[in-house]
Amino acid sequence: MSIFETLRERVVLRELAERHTELKGSGDKLRGRCPFPDHQDDTPSFYLYPDQRFYCFGCRKHGDVTDLLANTQGIEPGIEAALDLAREYGVEPPERDPEARRKHQERREREAEYVRQAEACHKALSRHESVAGWWESRGFDHELRERFLLGANRDGTAAVVPFWNRGRVKGLIERRLRGEPKYLCPRAEDFPEGCKPLFIPGPVRAGACLVEGFVDALALAALGQSVAAVGGTGISERQMRELKRLPAPLYILPDADEEGAEAARGWVRELYPRAMLCPPDYESEVSHA
Repeated sequence: MSIFETLRERVVLRELAERHTELKGSGDKLRGRCPFPDHQDDTPSFYLYPDQRFYCFGCRKHGDVTDLLANTQGIEPGIEAALDLAREYGVEPPERDPEARRKHQERREREAEYVRQAEACHKALSRHESVAGWWESRGFDHELRERFLLGANRDGTAAVVPFWNRGRVKGLIERRLRGEPKYLCPRAEDFPEGCKPLFIPGPVRAGACLVEGFVDALALAALGQSVAAVGGTGISERQMRELKRLPAPLYILPDADEEGAEAARGWVRELYPRAMLCPPDYESEVSHA
């Protein structure tokens, strides 16, 4: 576990944020004025989500406890900000080896670059009404598109989904509006850790759903469900290790085709007795990818 993951588990984001702004409940979220010194937030636009992640709809800054500390202190997000936060909260860094710290920093920088790319794609929606309409037709209104940083590619031929994993962006996914293959995903080596993780767009708790599709996962997360997605029927070793660490039980919801059903049965066998297979009638409640 990296120092950033350790801090997300050990430091309460709300406690840190309330040093700088007053927060009030807004559904399952907390809302307040943006605490960052370079943003005059007259209308509260700063939100904290249950998965230890913040997002400001005004200045567009978002991230976790380390990013919050860095932005309120006016320092560069990264390993030094994480070490400052660890010292303040008495958290022992899990890795003291300089090479491990360098790799953590490189992964963090790659994630930051993916966030910048996701923000650019999100802004591109204003130039591509057809892609914005595609998101709208699947139930993703303006607020949800902002929340998940959903966007469009440069020429407006594909919708873009940030590859969310526990509040971090690990890459970008393109969902073509026409033609095959539907999805263009990062290669394994393009992910910050060098392998494909689970797609996890929100907080994970006991009773989480496991699905194939990214858009199905987003739709369930928008409904307040805890969910993870594999991104197809082929599951990586990294993804299976992640699944085995998730709190039980897991409810596996296969796609309504034989390939999806066969993959789901295999996942159940691998995860038994922590997982159970559910019929694919959930499709009436989520947007089709």
